[in-house]
Amino acid sequence: IVTCSLRVWLREIGFSLAYGALMLKTWRISVIFRVRSAKAVKITDLDLMKRLGIIVGVFSVFLAIRTVVAPPHVIVSMTADDLKAFLCSTDWWDHVFTAMEMMFLVWGIRLCIMVRKAPSEFNESKYISLAIYNEFILSLFLNVSM
Repeated sequence: IVTCSLRVWLREIGFSLAYGALMLKTWRISVIFRVRSAKAVKITDLDLMKRLGIIVGVFSVFLAIRTVVAPPHVIVSMTADDLKAFLCSTDWWDHVFTAMEMMFLVWGIRLCIMVRKAPSEFNESKYISLAIYNEFILSLFLNVSM
């Protein structure tokens, strides 16, 4: 049960840290290049870290609720060679987290589209788009296979 819970926690916290940082970096570029006034926009790294903390906090709250309300349980099955196999069960909570990830990735795609015309010194949307695409395909494959 601990391993099944850790699997979910580490996956979601890792996702929110990795993709949260990428999305916030792209968000900062979109805000800077979207401003049409002469007033300079300043978004510090500390501001981004606070926002990343909020993103990780939201994921953590959902994970805590899931762990308390419906902790994952272990399914014991036998292989063809009469070996025990311990599998983590999946339930609708896993689909909720997948939907949250997909919404987050769609926001990232929107940001990449917004900054695609930014100067190339600042624009990494092509590479971030590839990362989002790879995560989407991997998540789709994993969810279908499970």
